[in-house]
Order: sequence, then structure tokens, then C-alpha cells
Amino acid sequence: MSNKVQTTKSNNLLKNLQAQQRASFVAAFFAGTVITVTVIIQAALLATIISQLILAHHFAIHLVFWLMITLLVRAIAGFYKDKSCAQASTSIRSSLRRQLIEHLAMLGPARHIIDQDGGLSTTVYEQVDALDDYFSRYQIQAVMCLLIPVAILLAAAYISWFAFTVFALTAPMVIYFMILVGQKAAEANRRQFAVLALLSNQFVDLTRGLFQLRLLTREKKAEQRLTESAEAYQSTTMKVLGLAFLSTATLELFASVSIAIIAVILGLGLVKQVPGYQGQTFLDLHDSLFMLLLAPEYYLPLRQLGGDYHAKQKALAAAEKILEILSINIVHPMTDNQQPLQQANPDIVFSKVSWIIDDRYLLNDINLSIHVAERLWLSGESGAGKSSLLNLLLGFHLDYQGHIQIGGIELKQLDLASWRSQLAWIPQTPEWVSGTLAQNLILGLGAVNDTQVAQALRQAEAAEFIKALPLGLDTPVSELGSGLSGGQLQRLSIARAILSDAPIWLLDEPAAHLDPETAQALYQTLEKVTQGKTTLLISHDTHPVAWCDRALSIHQGALHPFKQEEISDES
Repeated sequence: MSNKVQTTKSNNLLKNLQAQQRASFVAAFFAGTVITVTVIIQAALLATIISQLILAHHFAIHLVFWLMITLLVRAIAGFYKDKSCAQASTSIRSSLRRQLIEHLAMLGPARHIIDQDGGLSTTVYEQVDALDDYFSRYQIQAVMCLLIPVAILLAAAYISWFAFTVFALTAPMVIYFMILVGQKAAEANRRQFAVLALLSNQFVDLTRGLFQLRLLTREKKAEQRLTESAEAYQSTTMKVLGLAFLSTATLELFASVSIAIIAVILGLGLVKQVPGYQGQTFLDLHDSLFMLLLAPEYYLPLRQLGGDYHAKQKALAAAEKILEILSINIVHPMTDNQQPLQQANPDIVFSKVSWIIDDRYLLNDINLSIHVAERLWLSGESGAGKSSLLNLLLGFHLDYQGHIQIGGIELKQLDLASWRSQLAWIPQTPEWVSGTLAQNLILGLGAVNDTQVAQALRQAEAAEFIKALPLGLDTPVSELGSGLSGGQLQRLSIARAILSDAPIWLLDEPAAHLDPETAQALYQTLEKVTQGKTTLLISHDTHPVAWCDRALSIHQGALHPFKQEEISDES
């Protein structure tokens, strides 16, 4: 995709986000209009007071009073303008972050098509926050760059053709250099975000594989790679800052030179030494002071916009990464009228289901019926289609051919929330959040009391090792489940599934990373807790457990029956 197309899509996203807080931005625009009026009035009052003091050696005290009122109104309007934009930015970012998290949750395993979890977390947090300056400062500053300079140009056109000419000629040059440097800043921001995502992914991978790296004595190599990525991020960050300082310095130079030219000419005019006007008054003292006071105000919004312009380029670069997530379709096709699942513990029927991606059959003509309370074993090698079947069943992909009926309702027409509330999913590697064991057990389950937790732990045969922990259920656990063995973590996953009271259990190779003895003990526990549950257990193992009612194998996306002699009584 070309940069022009990407920029257009990013701009559209930013406009749509801004439209969500239209009222706040309208309020900020109104405050900006008030500031514009006070700028002109303030300069006129100051010019009158100073000229009267110099020429008549006195001034009207009421002018000072009105000047104080003007300054107060300007300060209040400025505070209200900044507050409105800051609140709008906070609301936009909060809503966008929630939308991204929900979108990624709905994508499920398909999120790895976009990036690894480290890079995705960088987008959700760092790059959403990168929009803050754009909404809280840049947007209203772009408006102020229109209001104040236009008002001052009109005043200058009425009073001094010279000041008007200087203002009119220098403003486009300031804007040109601002855009020129800003484009370079956009490219630098894109590189910075890419390096940050790489650094995040490497850090997550290093954390997850630290134990294996130590066993292989490769931790120094991994540390060196992480250091190189950190240094690359430092380098790209300094380039972004350098371009921001260059933009500010360029605008300051043009503004300072322009103000100096106006000040010199107006000063010469007061002593009647302007070329072509020798011996004549170019502008009187009041008008000269008025123009001189307005000159800094004319360039101030442009200078501030130049300082904030890199915020726009940073926001555009961040929006590109955000669009990478939002542009991935969650489910398709999807009907408009979704039906809630009325039946608890329904039958599941696959009829001639195929799933094709890039001309490759992930699933090929699947016909399968899973009855209520039936426990089914499904084995197959990596890439055979086991996880693809689970992904369809979980509703992460609905672009399949054929029919999947849940309790007689087509999955594409089913309200996914009501369907997923019936499911308990135990993956190969359980996912945890940073918190206590108790918090992880009841996360997302609503009201769960201590008695229910204790009973679930006993059924999962996890109560004994929990009691052995110094803090018990208050033991902190990281996202990687540090401090607990693989078998213990899986038993906690079983306890969490029990607490969900879901009638359908989907087990994705629950014993894949366990030693044979621990795996056998885990399967014995699963035999007890899945009684009466509709259970689909997938595994690489070609020896089904005896307590499963039926065993099937899958190969190249197609289902095959197990031969009787392949079924073992071993657990």
C-alpha cells in the first residue's frame, strides 16, 4: 500500500475519532474565538495606554480596568480551551483502547496474523497514547492558526499596508518549512514505532524462554540481541527529537526575523526616516505600537503549531499501526439478526464444513456430530487442522463453507456472546494476568464465593499445593505463571473451568508440555470433572484415553475414524 493511501486512511481514522467528541471541540473552537477577539482588544488598549502616557503624560484609568478584564477573559478562555481538548483526548483514547482490546479478544488466535503479543500491546498502549498531543493540542492549534492570523491581517490591512505585506509574505514560508520538516518527522516516527514493536516482541520472547535459554547457555546472546534493539530504539527516538527541535528552530527564526523587520521599519517611521517617506510620518505612535504588539501575536499560533506539527505526523504513524488491527475482519460473513442460544448444552453438528485460506484447505469436508455429554478425542499432527476446527467452533472465524449448527442454529447466525458463555476452554499454555491466584481464578466469572473456589480447587486436585504456598490464594502470579509448574498451572485452569460452570469443554492439548506421569495424573482428573460435560479433547497423542466415548483422527484437514486396535486403555 502506498504512503499516500496509508496517509488518507489514517487521516480518515483521526477524523472519525474526532467526530466522537464533536461537542468538546466545538466548545474549544468557541473559546478560541474569544481569545482571538481579546488579542485584538488587548493590543488596542495597550497601544492607547502607552501612547497617551508618552504623548500626554497621563492615561484614562478605566482603560487599565478594561485591559485587566480582557487579560482575565483571555486566561479563562485559554484554560477552558485546553481543558475541553484534554478531556476530548482522554475520552477518545479510552474508547479507542477499549475498541482495540475488544477487537483483539474477538480475533483470538488470529491476532497473531498482525503481530506478536508484545507488538500488539505496544500498539494498544504506546501508540494510542501517541494520539494525545494530536487531539489535545494540534487540532485546536490548527484552528487558532486560522482565527488569530486572519483577524490580525484584517487589522493590518486597515492600518498599515507594510505590516500586512510582511505578514502575508512570511506566513506561507513558515507553513512550508513546517510541513517539509514534518514529513521527515513522520517517516522517523514510523521507524520508531516499528523498532519499538520489535523490542517489545523480543522482550516478551526472552521472558518466556528465559529458562530454556539458561539451559542452553544462550542467555548472553539473547541479552546482546535485546541490547541492540534497545540501542536502535534509542537512535530512532533521538532522530525524532532532533527533527522536532529543527522544526521549532526554523519557525522561531522566521518569526523573529519578521518581527524584527516590522519593528525596525516602524521605529524608523516614528523618526521619519523610512526610505521613500523621509520627513513624513509613516505611522503615528498609536498605530505603530498597535502593529508592533500584534506582530508577536500573529506568529505565536504558527510557532506553537510548528511545535505541535510533529504531533500530527506522530499521530498519523500511530494510526497506521492501529488500522492494521482494526482492518482485520473479526468474523465474516455475519448476519444482521443474531439469535441468542436458548438451549443449554446443545448438540454440535458440522455438515460438509470446509475452510480455505489462500487456496489452502485448513479443513476439508468435515462431517461431525458431537452429542450432549459426549466426550470426543481428536488427534493429529501439527498443521493437520485440529486448532482450525477449534477456532471455527469458538467463533474466531466464520468465513467457512458448509454448516455448523449449535442446537439447531447456524453458527453464523448465533450471538457469539451467548454461545461462548457455554464454553470452557483449556489451552496448551494457560494465559494469566498479573495479580493473585484468586484474582485469576475468578476473572470474568462474575460473583463467585470462597466456598465455590475451594470446591473447584478440590475437584481439580489443586487444593494441596495451594495450601503449601505461604500466601495461599493470595500468592502473586505473573503473566507467565512464574513460580508454578506446568502441571499446577493446568490444574488451576481446570479449576477455573469448573467455576465457569460451562456445559461444553474444549481442551487444546492440555498435557502437551507435561511429563508422562504428570500428564497421566492430569487426564485422571479430567476424567472425573468432565463427566456429564460435552467434551472435545484434541491432542498430538495417537493413544486416546479410555474414558473418551469416541476417538477420531484428522489429517490434512479431513476427519478419519480410529481403527479399534489403535485405541489404548492407557491414560
